[in-house]
Amino acid sequence: MIRTLARPTFSLQPALLLPVALTLIAIGLLCFSPVRSPHAWRVGEDHEPVLVGFHGNEQNETDLFRWSQPQAGLFLYGYRGTPAVVELRLAAPRQPGMAPAQATFAYQDGDVGTVTVAGYWRRYRLLVPATATGETVLRWSTEPYIALPDVRELGVALSGVRQWSLADRPTLSAQTIAWSALPLLVWMAGVVWRWPVFWRDAGALLALAPALGLALVPATAEYWLPTVPWPWWPVLPALALVIWPELAAGWRSVTQWAAARSIVGWMGLVVALASLFALRASTPAWIALPLVIGGVGLAWPLIADSEERSVWPIGGLLAAITAIALMTRLVALDQMPPALWRDEARHGLLALQIWSDPSFRPIYVPVFADLPALLFYLMAPVIGLLGPAAWSARLVSAVAGALTPPALYWFAAPVIGRRAAVLGAALLAWASWSLSMSRWAFPATLDHLLVLTAAGLLWRGLDPARRGWCWYVAGAAVLGGLAVYTYHTGRLAPLALLVVALVRLGRDRERWRVAWPRLVLTALIGAIVVAPIVWYVLTDSAGFNRRVGFVSIFQADNLYRHRPLDFLTENIVRYGLMWHVQGETNGRHHLPLAPMVDPVVGLLLLIGVGLGWRARRAAAVVLLALWLLYYLPGLLSFNAPHAMRSLGTLAPACALAGWGLSRLASGAQWRRWLILAALAGSLAVNLWVYFGLMGHDPRVYGEFDRVETVMAQIVRRAAAPDDASQTVPVYLPREWALSDTVRFLTSDLPLEQQPQIWRGTLDPDSAALVVLPAFADPREVAAVVNTLGSAAVEIVPTPTIPSDGEPLARVFARGAAALAVMRSP
Repeated sequence: MIRTLARPTFSLQPALLLPVALTLIAIGLLCFSPVRSPHAWRVGEDHEPVLVGFHGNEQNETDLFRWSQPQAGLFLYGYRGTPAVVELRLAAPRQPGMAPAQATFAYQDGDVGTVTVAGYWRRYRLLVPATATGETVLRWSTEPYIALPDVRELGVALSGVRQWSLADRPTLSAQTIAWSALPLLVWMAGVVWRWPVFWRDAGALLALAPALGLALVPATAEYWLPTVPWPWWPVLPALALVIWPELAAGWRSVTQWAAARSIVGWMGLVVALASLFALRASTPAWIALPLVIGGVGLAWPLIADSEERSVWPIGGLLAAITAIALMTRLVALDQMPPALWRDEARHGLLALQIWSDPSFRPIYVPVFADLPALLFYLMAPVIGLLGPAAWSARLVSAVAGALTPPALYWFAAPVIGRRAAVLGAALLAWASWSLSMSRWAFPATLDHLLVLTAAGLLWRGLDPARRGWCWYVAGAAVLGGLAVYTYHTGRLAPLALLVVALVRLGRDRERWRVAWPRLVLTALIGAIVVAPIVWYVLTDSAGFNRRVGFVSIFQADNLYRHRPLDFLTENIVRYGLMWHVQGETNGRHHLPLAPMVDPVVGLLLLIGVGLGWRARRAAAVVLLALWLLYYLPGLLSFNAPHAMRSLGTLAPACALAGWGLSRLASGAQWRRWLILAALAGSLAVNLWVYFGLMGHDPRVYGEFDRVETVMAQIVRRAAAPDDASQTVPVYLPREWALSDTVRFLTSDLPLEQQPQIWRGTLDPDSAALVVLPAFADPREVAAVVNTLGSAAVEIVPTPTIPSDGEPLARVFARGAAALAVMRSP
């Protein structure tokens, strides 16, 4: 018997009248509504998200104004393809004898002209063509002007803006077509994916909102709406929706054919894995990614519906995984990364201040660290007892990273099963991304250790049959609250625990009735734990949000783009591709441009995401929910993909990958060898990436303070605690002697053995070492040689840090004691 699949069609029928009517209404709103009305505003008013490249507000005797930087701009919204007149009230005072300021104006597609800006307030009118789809920006550039003692680079001063359109109504444009088609597209999607009639029609009605906003509040709506990628929108989605039924039916036929031939599924798996390796070999993504997705689709019939219930020695496996995690994070901790980074040194200095100064008990450290203080308290006894060094500064973060895999198992075991959870913990234990984040003194790993442990406690504490539930929920509240004191992503900890509670309780009213006292107790204890930082926020919200605001997409300082949703759309694409195609660019965070996970985990992650989607009404959806939740810090900030802000996605991703591996290896006895092969392959690739490639890549070690670290090593070599009379003073240029890295690494030395600032003079008979960076100015080198005299000897220090074959420092020694210091091993 042959069954014919019913396919939705778009024949003329009464139901089609609603989206057609809404589309006509949208066209009418966009074509016949007026463009933005004339508008004037003064600098210093709240509604200034349109200025880019400006210094802060200033006040003189008569005006509130802002100095622009040499490159600045003004974004225009609400004109929709019609030209706009912009009147700027500018002044550009210059010192006597200097030429007047010349400002060259340009818009997105061309030049406007060059204007001589007077030294007093005058109004300048410019005609700016407005684009109908993208950003409209009036940019200007001037020669940098510095008015000492102010060291800022200045352009022109702006005190007010007036702007108006030369047309009564917008022209018919690509933007009009694109937004007017949205109701029809939403309705078509509802038909294809069989939404209930109410939700389909309601969605089409809501899709009228962009056109309505552009008609009523054109400036605000245009700022918040993303740039229209004409002509791909709306043509491409409409075409996809029309042919979707045929595509879906064809794909079902292919998968049914593949399901009857298991060899096809295994070949698809091989093709997918090979394509992921090909991506690392610079194969274009548009070629490799369809092969990856198609291969996983063909292999989907191989996935078992349930996990094989084999008995595993979970305790022993977990102990072995934790041992591997500790070993990979602690081995050569002071050599990889090979030098300290400024932020690590600052965190170490704060820890030492907490250790030595009883009056210094910060909750949040603005400016100097821009971080909550929990990490510094944990580092304080370690550095205080073991001394300042790279390995001691990194020890807390490394141990936290090593404990995160068992924490992941603790959380995931009751959700996806013990076997899948222990596999996910193993994949996390040696992930190169986790190694990179664990092996330097930063609190990101600490955040996710606390959140995963708290989530596991809360999941168990909400079990109606759990005895001693109060200890579980109290522990979850304490650890979740402490996560807020770790890193900026810790602010999501309460929301993450809320997601866990919502999934755990589901729609069962009886469970909610039993659980509400537990939820109240959790909220109460959590509120007590976070009360100090809440108080800090109330007293210094600007300091608390300084760093977050600086990197937020809502605080764009880009001369070509300003719309938040444009940045958000780009970030979604970049974070979607970071797993398999291209990852972080910062070598301190991971191997630059390499995918964030190895090909094995990348393949298994796709399977795990499919399992999570298929089980979207089961408890396992919590992994998918947390995975998506921890994208938020990265999606809402610049520099995507950012490995540190999105680190919270790694543990759920490894759990999903472990789940995929467990299901793939269920069934026939021989499939269990897949687990060993996958784990061995993943371990080999990650160790090769971190200890092999990253250890020898100048894009990685070049991101750290190599020169400062070498200088600190020379200072410590010159210290002679056993015989203070033989101490050789070490002189460094001021900026190097006062650098955070040098100060931290030499902070335990006696005052006379700490680095001295080189001031160009020296006792003619004393032994001394003068250390300069290898790239020091020749005049500075000559001055040092002249001061030390003919007895000075230049010694090239033995390299202890990768330097691309070039020395990092130049050392000038005078006296036998100084020479002995540099020649000692």
